[in-house]
Amino acid sequence: MSGRKLLNVGLTLAVLVAIVGLYRLTPTQKDIQDPTPVKGIVGRTVKTPRFDLTVNDVRVGKKLRIPHSTPDRDSLTDFVVVDATITATREPIHVSNVRIKSSDGVTYLGANRNGLNEVDLTGSELSPDIPVRGSFVVEMPADKVPGATLLVMEKAILNDLEPQVSVPLGPETVKVQDVVALTPASDT
Repeated sequence: MSGRKLLNVGLTLAVLVAIVGLYRLTPTQKDIQDPTPVKGIVGRTVKTPRFDLTVNDVRVGKKLRIPHSTPDRDSLTDFVVVDATITATREPIHVSNVRIKSSDGVTYLGANRNGLNEVDLTGSELSPDIPVRGSFVVEMPADKVPGATLLVMEKAILNDLEPQVSVPLGPETVKVQDVVALTPASDT
């Protein structure tokens, strides 16, 4: 094989390697549209550009007691109540995207029970620099909570590159109760 043919084969291989490398390094649509992750832990404040969040406690029970409402709510699975403190940092906001992703990849959405929107944190308008203490409620099996991750964002849609707080829920952070009393959202 002549030197010229060897050079052409080498250049062709180099171009193919460069094309494959650039293809793998090019961001996908998912990379562009995913929220910006902000990691935290239970008991410590997680700071994002839009809000600060502290997960204070995680309680699990078969029944949920909503303030000023009777009877206690039942669930086919369990109620996971995440007690938290949240503070808007720049402007008034509503936190409407609360989920828990279990270790097996299943995502459970925030509960949408009658009366919850009036007392939980997703129903509160958060004013800048005023901490609000309250609870998020998610219905999911209790055995899926250890190793799961709480995911909190401001918006449910059009959340490209918005901050998403992720807080792992270890087995040591979960308290099991028969009836979980919801803490109504209130300024601290």
